[in-house]
Amino acid sequence: MLEIKSFTFNPFQENTYILHNEQKRALIIDPGAYFKEEKNALLAYITEKELVPLRLLNTHCHLDHVFSNKLVAEKYNLLPEINKAESDILASAVSYGLKYELSFEASPAPKKFLNEKDTIKLGEDSLSIFLAPGHSPGSICFYCEKQNFLIGGDVLFRESIGRTDLP
Repeated sequence: MLEIKSFTFNPFQENTYILHNEQKRALIIDPGAYFKEEKNALLAYITEKELVPLRLLNTHCHLDHVFSNKLVAEKYNLLPEINKAESDILASAVSYGLKYELSFEASPAPKKFLNEKDTIKLGEDSLSIFLAPGHSPGSICFYCEKQNFLIGGDVLFRESIGRTDLP
């Protein structure tokens, strides 16, 4: 069974998730820690729980969801996994950050591309991938049928719909 830890990070109040199983294997989804305290909180949780991150996943690549991709990549030797339609968004994230006066280090290039109907395995648990373009061209959702939860990036907001008005 997967345990879900969520953090709300950065000026955009983005949700970052760490999913982990009983064997302490973990997935990091949308690492959006921007400020030093946020980065420390993310790393501290992983250390305190003695987790071993195995994959870095992005639901989409708007800057608030990739602020800490480089940190995670360097700390845990993981490269991001995204939908291919997010490639240009990931490549331009730093320049968009400058428009908001939010400078950060660029994310590494993706390790692999995730497609609809792919499955992310973590031990005996699995997440199905659904393509959900609109908020971003290659937005994807991760669905755990066994535990009936969905991690959808910004496709849905609590008590609201996701935004579709961003570049």
